[in-house]
Amino acid sequence: MERRVCLESVLRMLQSCNGVIAARLLNDDERRHILRVEEQAEGKLFLEMCPTVNRGVREALARDYAVGLVIDTEKYEYSHHPHMKLICGDMIVGEQVKEIELKEELRKDRSTIFMWDDFVVYRKRLPRNPEDRKRLRLIYEARSVSQLRNHTCVTESVFGTPSSEVDGVVKTLLAITRQESIIGTCIVGFNLVEE
Repeated sequence: MERRVCLESVLRMLQSCNGVIAARLLNDDERRHILRVEEQAEGKLFLEMCPTVNRGVREALARDYAVGLVIDTEKYEYSHHPHMKLICGDMIVGEQVKEIELKEELRKDRSTIFMWDDFVVYRKRLPRNPEDRKRLRLIYEARSVSQLRNHTCVTESVFGTPSSEVDGVVKTLLAITRQESIIGTCIVGFNLVEE
């Protein structure tokens, strides 16, 4: 399939997803601006605990093509909430747990703390030394894009949930002024298969 035709097909597919209010390809200047704003957001401490690293947005912007989407989060068919992991160096200190049985088991363990319904922190892994605590990072993971998984000309698709600062940037770029809390954004990046 010709690249232009493939790109148009991908854009149509993303725009037609349930809950998508607006979607368009981001140009290089917009991508650089979004990355700068995301990096500034990463410099702030999450819950006064540690900085964040938004791998999802970074990887989406690093692909050959990146699409900004504004979505109705109550209708969008793909979880727009970031998948997170708390790390210290290479060690996982906290993570999201979706499996109900594992959550129940971890809730009984006195060495774990649930920060949210599905985010567990392993107390024994938390660094005690103040210098080691400076290495804590909350990672927003990159995920594949289920809607593009079977698209024959797409490879390495990635889904990123932006910070609230970038959320505002994407809405401005796509000329969306709605401010309801259910209106969110995401960035989908992908490469096209070489012909």
